[in-house]
Amino acid sequence: MLSPEATRRLLAASSAGERDRERARRLVAGLTEREAEVLACLGEGLSNAQIGRRLSLTEATVKSYVSRMLVKLGCENRTQAGLAAHNAGLVG
Repeated sequence: MLSPEATRRLLAASSAGERDRERARRLVAGLTEREAEVLACLGEGLSNAQIGRRLSLTEATVKSYVSRMLVKLGCENRTQAGLAAHNAGLVG
């Protein structure tokens, strides 16, 4: 049995997590299909070169996609974008 304080913290964390997931899903919905594919790869922790090989894109093209996605998602870096990919359910 959880203490009342632990229960309150767990419920607060769960609620915040659901808000983060919903926000990420809304933001990802504004991406193109290809941007979402690149984002999913970011969520897996792949480098630009690895993403390029997987999606048959040049590394420069991947870099362009990543730059545009960071702006669209309001993320400061790849790590935040990868977390958004997880929150949106793009990564298993």
